[in-house]
Amino acid sequence: MKIVPKLTVALVAGMCIVLGINGYIRVTRETKALEDERLRRHAVIARAVRTAVRATWKADGEVAALATLDRTVARHGPIDASWLPVGSSELHHLDPAARARAPTDPVTTIDRSVDPPMWFTYVPVDIGGERRGEIELAEPALSDRENAHNIVSETLKTAAGLAALSAVIAFALGNWIVGRPVRTLAQKAQRIGRGEFDGPVELSSHDELAELAREMNAMCERLATTIDQLRHADRLATVGKLASGVAHELGTPLNVISARAEMIVAGRTTPEESREYASVIAKASERMTEIISQLLQFARRKNVQRASRDVAALVRETAELLRPLAKRRSVTIDVAAGSVGEAPVDAGQLQQVVTNLVMNAIQASKDGGHVKVSVLETNESPPADIGGPRQSGISILVEDDGAGIAPEILPHIFEPFFTTKQIGEGTGLGLAVSYGIVRDHGGWISVRSKLGEGSTFAAFLPRGGQP
Repeated sequence: MKIVPKLTVALVAGMCIVLGINGYIRVTRETKALEDERLRRHAVIARAVRTAVRATWKADGEVAALATLDRTVARHGPIDASWLPVGSSELHHLDPAARARAPTDPVTTIDRSVDPPMWFTYVPVDIGGERRGEIELAEPALSDRENAHNIVSETLKTAAGLAALSAVIAFALGNWIVGRPVRTLAQKAQRIGRGEFDGPVELSSHDELAELAREMNAMCERLATTIDQLRHADRLATVGKLASGVAHELGTPLNVISARAEMIVAGRTTPEESREYASVIAKASERMTEIISQLLQFARRKNVQRASRDVAALVRETAELLRPLAKRRSVTIDVAAGSVGEAPVDAGQLQQVVTNLVMNAIQASKDGGHVKVSVLETNESPPADIGGPRQSGISILVEDDGAGIAPEILPHIFEPFFTTKQIGEGTGLGLAVSYGIVRDHGGWISVRSKLGEGSTFAAFLPRGGQP
């Protein structure tokens, strides 16, 4: 259950408990007040009837007095009167102890053992100082039931109305004060989980949730900076690996330049040969400049700039940069990158992704191994952790014929600083950085691997990414 319904249920439950206690107290108080009023009324009627009976008995005798009893009681509503002569006390609904405590006053009790329950009031009648009997007044207690029922019904209706009103107010205020800001923060947390750190959360309130929003915004800024630094660190680490291959690649043109230059300086060439050697030296220098320029361009930190770029061309350029390193490890790189069109990408970041994937494939391959890089137009369904409909885009596949990845390791390969390579061969950032870059582009990286047969990494880039 979400927070707002929980708060609403808690408030309504608390309100119901308070109203229930209040209703119980009210019913008890009102019932006691009605009983006290009934006792007072019966006592007044009993005294009035006794006075009338006494006066008539003294003037006209017992028969006239009993007739007076019926006439007098009839004027007081639904009350029946009975004359109980002395010696008929066994008919009383009254506890004898109560009569003993009040021998001359009216005593009222309620008998709930009969249906309907009845109120009984007994008042002794003395004539000339001699006890002649008692007057019994009986009245059904149905009105008490009705009054109690009415009080309970009214209390329940009031409680239900207040509970409903409280629920509406609590839900509205909870949704406005808590629900809406929490949903905004949850959406921001989901974007952070997807690696989207832009779009700060703005809450107009000045409470703890607004403070949390400010902290989340600050955290996003720090995370974005940290991730950029990690990517650059991974880039520099890659440059260090590339440098050894580049140094080896520069050896050949340097030897050509050195040999030709020595021959020219020694004067062992004809003018025609000198011109030919100068042309060779110029071409070798251009090749060296191109190699060094590619390495520097790869290493240089750049601001993210997405634009429509030819993905296949970028992949071919990156593969060329990695050939010297592959050659040193006796690994062959084959590129199958036909025309697949353009996609909105950051060229430097995409080059970093391809470099990391191909370098991992080279390191996973044995001497004489083979790495295949393919660029295809595909229509893919996102992984379960991303979800969503199928998308059309471009997939970059990097396949190696190495030893493969163990099943227990596969779930961890995209975690930062996780590596199975020897010390000095990997930082554990390459795949994590690559995964983050591709996710920033709206895509994903998947992997298939089988022990003894190699691995295939597939980076999917959607056509509809935001440049």
